[in-house]
Amino acid sequence: MKKNRFLRWMLSALMAFSFIACQNEPLEGNFITDDGSNAGDFTATVNGEAFDATITSGQLNDGVLLLSGQDSSGNLIVLTISNVGECTFDLSLFSAFGSFIKVSDPGNGFVSSALLGGGGTATISAYDAENQTVTGTFSFVAVREVDDGSGGTTTETVVITEGVFNAIDFDVLSGSVQPNDCTIDDDTILNDPDDSFFANVDGTEFVDIEFAAEEILLGTEPLIKVTAVDSNGGQIQFFIPPNLGIGTFAFEPILNGAVLTGSYMAGDGSGTLTTGSGSITFTEFGFYTGKLAAQFSFTASDPLNNDPTIVEITEGEFNVDYLPSSGAVENSFSAFLDGVEYISTSITIQQSPFEGMTLVNLTTENADTNQSISLVFPIDIVAGDHEMAPFTVEGTESVGIVNPDIGNTPVLYKSNPGTLTITSYEYSTGVIEGVFTFTANDPLSNFPEVYQVTQGQFVIKI
Repeated sequence: MKKNRFLRWMLSALMAFSFIACQNEPLEGNFITDDGSNAGDFTATVNGEAFDATITSGQLNDGVLLLSGQDSSGNLIVLTISNVGECTFDLSLFSAFGSFIKVSDPGNGFVSSALLGGGGTATISAYDAENQTVTGTFSFVAVREVDDGSGGTTTETVVITEGVFNAIDFDVLSGSVQPNDCTIDDDTILNDPDDSFFANVDGTEFVDIEFAAEEILLGTEPLIKVTAVDSNGGQIQFFIPPNLGIGTFAFEPILNGAVLTGSYMAGDGSGTLTTGSGSITFTEFGFYTGKLAAQFSFTASDPLNNDPTIVEITEGEFNVDYLPSSGAVENSFSAFLDGVEYISTSITIQQSPFEGMTLVNLTTENADTNQSISLVFPIDIVAGDHEMAPFTVEGTESVGIVNPDIGNTPVLYKSNPGTLTITSYEYSTGVIEGVFTFTANDPLSNFPEVYQVTQGQFVIKI
């Protein structure tokens, strides 16, 4: 019911806008810019065929931009964008969507809503509030429901690529002409936690006065050493292999090569006790950021059994960054698509507004196979596991998208189910590390293909 009401609203809005757009006169004149494109151009490729608008129209109503191009046959491409500004917009949403209206069937337009299995993006690269013009690019997959001839419905799809609108005039019907600020609001900027340490030793808090982490070499083996020191000179230490990653790991009792060990030494000059038993759980482990977040507990004892002392370390946790600088990273993305290695030849990272929040759109393409794998997630996502969904509804969802044949596929295949794990996120530098796996299928089950995305991993800087 909710989907039908939404689609009826969209189509009624499109019909109203279609009527307005058709009243506008064709653009006159030939305004040439330095790059050879014409001011007022609105072009695209629709199912492989060139679309060249002879009439364009733009209207701004309380921050919602309605932008259209109509070709010589009367077919329409319409973009509806809320919170307009120089941003990238996810066109699968209620607040931003693309549509295609055939002159032969104006009452049943194609819509890029995720509710129908569509999707896409539009980027406004230039918004001139003074002269009231807008420039940008777009591409989307749009879907409509039609009668299947047997009393039911089926879907039809249109694929629109290479969309360009250049210096399109728009009228302001109501509200301010000023654009939405697409920068991240201060309220959504998260701060990295300060280095911190806590543990109880036999039920008494170990109050650290020094806490640090560094990379060391044990022989030829690299390790991360984490040390907390109290006012009496007592120490709790950890030696952590740098390739461990997130998860729960058991301690080894003796430091022998690149193994995970911990130790406790009282400040009375007694010997060092090591992790006879116990474990540590890393909820964040950054190979590039250097950020570590962990909870731990262990029993400390003499590994040679010469000292009968046993100490219980409980309720332990720490946050620390062992790399002094981690902002200079190269974006990387890899996965396996149906068991075949997917090698990205391009990576695009964009931010788009959604209901007062900001989404990260990570889009990759393999030009050799003409395939694309994309991820969408909120910019304030935290380290840990996130179940993936096929749609962005609340703005908190993580979504995976597979386009198995760019420009030719009838539908975008969405994650259902799947898991995105943010292994580390350094907010100060914008470096994000993550892994993912998901099953991609048609959200409406109109197309039977299923794609498996496995062993996905990425490092990006936003």
